[in-house]
Amino acid sequence: MAPVDDNFIRILVASDIHLGYGEKMAERAMDSFNSFDELLSIGKERNVDLCILGGDLFHENKPTRSSQINCTQILTKHVFGNDPIYLEYASNPEVDFKHCNTKAVNYEDTNVNISLPIFSIHGNHDDPSGLGGHSCMDILHESKLVNYFGKVDSYKEIKLSPILLKKNGVKLAIYGLSSLKDERLHRLFREKKVIFETPKDVNDWFNIFVLHQNRAKRGPTNYIPESFIPSFFNLVIWGHEHDCRIEPEHSTCGKEFYICQPGSPVATSLCDGEAIQKKVGIVSIGVQGEFKLEPVVLQTVRPFIFVSKCLTEFKKLKLDEKDEKKMQAAIEKELSLEVEDMIEQAQAQLTGHPKQGELPLIRLRIEYSDERHQLNPVRFGNNYMGRVANPAHLLHYKKRIITERQVKDEITGKVEIKHLPGGGSRNTEDYINEYFDDPDSKAKLNILSVRGLNSAVNSYINKSDNDAISFVLKNQLKRRQKQLLNEEDLDDDDNDFEAALARLKSSVNEEEEAEIARAELNREDRKIVPVPDTVPTEDMETDDEDKPVIKPTRGRGGRGAAAAKPRGRTSASSRRNVNVIPDSDEEISNGEESPASSVERTLSSTRTSTSSRRGAATTAKTASAAKPATRGGARGRGSRGGARGARGAAGGQTSILAAFASQTQRSTATQSLNSTRSTQRNKKQQFSSSDEEFK
Repeated sequence: MAPVDDNFIRILVASDIHLGYGEKMAERAMDSFNSFDELLSIGKERNVDLCILGGDLFHENKPTRSSQINCTQILTKHVFGNDPIYLEYASNPEVDFKHCNTKAVNYEDTNVNISLPIFSIHGNHDDPSGLGGHSCMDILHESKLVNYFGKVDSYKEIKLSPILLKKNGVKLAIYGLSSLKDERLHRLFREKKVIFETPKDVNDWFNIFVLHQNRAKRGPTNYIPESFIPSFFNLVIWGHEHDCRIEPEHSTCGKEFYICQPGSPVATSLCDGEAIQKKVGIVSIGVQGEFKLEPVVLQTVRPFIFVSKCLTEFKKLKLDEKDEKKMQAAIEKELSLEVEDMIEQAQAQLTGHPKQGELPLIRLRIEYSDERHQLNPVRFGNNYMGRVANPAHLLHYKKRIITERQVKDEITGKVEIKHLPGGGSRNTEDYINEYFDDPDSKAKLNILSVRGLNSAVNSYINKSDNDAISFVLKNQLKRRQKQLLNEEDLDDDDNDFEAALARLKSSVNEEEEAEIARAELNREDRKIVPVPDTVPTEDMETDDEDKPVIKPTRGRGGRGAAAAKPRGRTSASSRRNVNVIPDSDEEISNGEESPASSVERTLSSTRTSTSSRRGAATTAKTASAAKPATRGGARGRGSRGGARGARGAAGGQTSILAAFASQTQRSTATQSLNSTRSTQRNKKQQFSSSDEEFK
């Protein structure tokens, strides 16, 4: 146990606890809580002065009550106590905790006894949400369990003030930046709108930066480059990335700070990064700014073995077997042997800790090229129920990436096979560089910059900047022309001109051209012309099948229109008189009849159809006198149904015509409809009288 009052500040460093992950899985419900309890116990045993958490304390921004209760119990157990604190709080709490209701550090509150101060930012899982923009971290802050800092209150400009702590001549400044969208933070850094406020004697302080962002490049702006971080920092605690790289790594951008990536103490995904041994760190900081990090292996972490193989690596398999059942049986046998080896490897990770999960996490990833090589993962995992913690997700298939494709050469027109190394992790810049760097390609840039062109293409893709490429190329040409004009020895001789071009080509600095292109594209006085959307022209032809089909509604005449189907010659003659509705006003102006005349024509056809049906009804009446009464009754009901269908058809036709009448001629169509309805009422009375007469 280290002495508590010495000339060092000791910090427990951890991140991405993800409390509550898997709480609905009976076997893995307590994994995150056991790891959190253990790492705080390590801090207490090593007599650390404080603990820094890099975000994602909870797995959800609205954790369940069970998760909050378990978290409160663990924090109460380790945070409260009578152990003295030797840290002097030297900054302004009104600035450090301006986003909180209680603007004070917890261990200076006389109403509570704090033995382990915890300082934490929020991550992307426990970020603020809901009314008031509060996070679940606010509850812990108000409960005096955690000091919640680093919350951003403006997305236009970010000002970060440090928490200043002192102990026996050791000065510590902690800057916190809670999780933001990587694209937004990338833009703010690029526009120099992330401001770090430093104390006057900044070099006398040990400066720590805590952030929770993408470290790996997952897109053009979907990460935070190390070069964005100011050089006055000594140590960067990088949260969000789950693979444990806790040992300090020197910055790759040439700056003097170190990066510590604690990772997550619980596996939240079954990938190879999570299979790395889980650790926490104890950072000791001296008076002269020297520091040392001691990694401590966690003992309660559930064993996890991850293996990725290709089916072609199993030499005993005959993947060209024609009998599919026989081939799958052989594949299942080989994979079962591989899983048994993985379970045996997992036994070596058992530490004997009473809270460690005994059932291991096993993930076997198989790369395949033929669909016939796949097994049912769930059925395969059922064979290991009670032996692994994740039987349903034990086996994972991954399609092998096709590394060849046909590419047509733009110059020769020949189709050739291009090999694409590296799989799907390439971006547009890689393809542009490969295209111009290909020694067999005739397309070369002699005096223009490929990196500058890349900047323009990225602006076109990411910002929809329609003029980016032409803008950058024109500016490059202007600079080259200016350089040629400044050549003193340039004469009309072709040899001199070729020599000048060669000198111009050799003087092109790709890095400098890329910076100039980005600066020109991001210039404030430059207006970005967006890429126009694709709009179909008016002269584009459409097929008749694409036109909407208007179905009869169940309004006036709906059932009747459906019932009035063609029957015999009478219905056929009325069908021949049906009017064709014009598609537009142009057809009307080009000699087609107007909606009013169309209505009149339809009414005349309706009257013809109705008269024909009345004649049929009269004929049925005469015939019924010489036939049985039951048969005559059936004829009568059919006649009445036909009459109702005719009335419904007339109503349906007039309804459709009124709907398609143009706005300018709506009044004429309305008058025609009124006359149609009065005609229908008269016809209805006539049909009623004829029905009574028929009876």
